[in-house]
Amino acid sequence: MRDIKRLCIILAAIAMAACGKPFSVEFTGDDSATIRMSKAQEQTLWIPVDNRAGEVQLTVVGSEEITVPLNVRMAVERVQYWMPLHLNAATQEITIKGCPQQSVAWEALKVGENPNAEQKYRQVAHYTPQIGWINDPNGMVYHNGEWHLFHQYNPMGSRWGNMSWGHAVSRDLVKWEYLPTALYPDQIGAIFSGSCVIDKNNTAGFGKDAMVAIYTSAGRKQTQSIAYSTDNGRTFTKYDKNPVLTSEQADFRDPKVSWHEPTQRWIMPLACGNAMEFYSSPNLRDWQFESRFGEVYGCHGGVWECPDLIEMPYKGGTKWVLFCSLTKNPDHGSSVQYFVGDFDGHTFTCDTPKEYTDFLGWGRDNYATVTWSNAPEGRTIALGWQNNWLYGGDEEFPTTDFRAYMSLPCELTLIEYNGRAKLVSRPVKEFSAYLQGIYTQNNIDVTEQYALPVELSGENALWIECVVENADAEAMGIKLSNDKGEQVVISFDNSKQAFKVDRTQAGESSFHEKFAGVVEAPMSAAKEQRLTIVVDRASVECFTDISATSDLVFPAQGYNHITLYTAGGKATVKEIKVSRLEK
Repeated sequence: MRDIKRLCIILAAIAMAACGKPFSVEFTGDDSATIRMSKAQEQTLWIPVDNRAGEVQLTVVGSEEITVPLNVRMAVERVQYWMPLHLNAATQEITIKGCPQQSVAWEALKVGENPNAEQKYRQVAHYTPQIGWINDPNGMVYHNGEWHLFHQYNPMGSRWGNMSWGHAVSRDLVKWEYLPTALYPDQIGAIFSGSCVIDKNNTAGFGKDAMVAIYTSAGRKQTQSIAYSTDNGRTFTKYDKNPVLTSEQADFRDPKVSWHEPTQRWIMPLACGNAMEFYSSPNLRDWQFESRFGEVYGCHGGVWECPDLIEMPYKGGTKWVLFCSLTKNPDHGSSVQYFVGDFDGHTFTCDTPKEYTDFLGWGRDNYATVTWSNAPEGRTIALGWQNNWLYGGDEEFPTTDFRAYMSLPCELTLIEYNGRAKLVSRPVKEFSAYLQGIYTQNNIDVTEQYALPVELSGENALWIECVVENADAEAMGIKLSNDKGEQVVISFDNSKQAFKVDRTQAGESSFHEKFAGVVEAPMSAAKEQRLTIVVDRASVECFTDISATSDLVFPAQGYNHITLYTAGGKATVKEIKVSRLEK
């Protein structure tokens, strides 16, 4: 039997040499095959994928990182794009189960450089995956001068699946370097959302200043596991006694861990159905239940997810803020609500009235927002997933080999507004180093409309800052448009005391019936309204004095016209500045 197998390998090598390909395909059944690489070396095998195809199982034989089969929508009738399978020197064999012999995939396999064409909706100011599906930001931590962004990732396709942790780092929160996948699924389950901490006191025993990832293992049950890195997050070792926390609850996920100095323990909020639970540990390995919060507070459309508990300066003291992502907001799908109160290391006591709900963002596309741990200078910096579960996971989407983005990294502060503590969000200051001013004008009186005399390419990200005095106008706003007649309308509506973003005519929306729509956010009663708009290739984010919105748009071409307008009266734009963001 060994001689026969050896002969097959020799014949396969001869066949590869004859056809000039660095691999061979040997069919072992009607829909099963083995791919053998001709050389044992680090290399990338590009797998042909079609989002409409059914899933097949791919197993990497001999890999230390990929230890369980991955699901891949291998192309059958058409190749929509390719996904990279990174192989190390010890891996020469990949097995496929479920892909028929007549599939176009077998002839379309490639080795080498990325064969995918560049897509027009790849963003400039926003983190965009190099390839594949992304959702929740995970494990965000600052360490040794680097901002680490881990995130939910499918390394084998641009639809949800094979949940792993993708990884990128930045020195300034603007320019990102892609790194290899940090954590793959294992025998315990897929790698769902979680967090990273720097264990400065070596409480877990993995080493002083070890980077420790705490994440949900999603298998037969949802349990919590840990992994650690001693090389600045480049490689992780999974704890050999995982999981470290179990439960019989169906929804038991998304640990966001932080150190609580007064009690000298780690605190872990977890999403548990329609509430949050708090656990504590002295060492990240042994956890005990502390308390539960949420059944009678806030909004409850769908399960709660992705908690974050942070202490923030407020009025000479501090307040604790609890983030809670909501899968199904009854008004506009996925969203992030928050609660303000106090935390004593055991229980979260909420100041927010039970019947009141406040949202971190009011747009359609900002979900699973959490903050960076260990941030320098006491900064509170947050990031969210720029997509919505209403339409984000469907088969059709305007992008192909990658899907979704991250929102802009924003600095959060607590202000007093209408007698309550309120979160205010602003893009981080690091963006200013990349802005090049292209137009400035002051004191523009607007009646009906005024087109700014500025030429725009529509290809760059734009930064628009303005101060508006509504005067007697019922509404005043800005229209972003292109030569195809597509437009986004951003306005202050005095009659409703609402800030609005209208994307009903913004571009492609046929992929989902609920994509097009109008967003409404709270508007302050101030005489002057300050507004920052960040326009990227596939999104518009707005920041007012008290509200923020983030919305995807897919125009046929970039917006290259800016028009000020009023309805029902006059208004004054006291100043407006348009800048181009260049990286």
